[in-house]
Amino acid sequence: MTEKKDHIYFIRIGSISERLYKIGTTNNIVRRIKEHERYYKKSITLLWLSPAYSKYTTLRVEDRTISTWKNLEGFKYVRNDRFIIDPKINKVTIKVRKEWTVEF
Repeated sequence: MTEKKDHIYFIRIGSISERLYKIGTTNNIVRRIKEHERYYKKSITLLWLSPAYSKYTTLRVEDRTISTWKNLEGFKYVRNDRFIIDPKINKVTIKVRKEWTVEF
């Protein structure tokens, strides 16, 4: 049996003006976005989806990215792995095996 692969995703919750973003992991992005839409009762915009990696890689990258962003100026952590990102910031870098730059 082959190991099921996971992805890291980066989404915007609500409108651009709300500046609320989330990083997370999933093995089914369509299902996960629908879950977020039901939970937040707002539109969800997928900004980036990683290639498939092992579950442990995605969890490690998610934890490392959240820890890094918590200490960056212009990033305000909100529980459940969400961030309010200052309007002056228009891109983020997510490093897995290579660096992925996501503009928003």
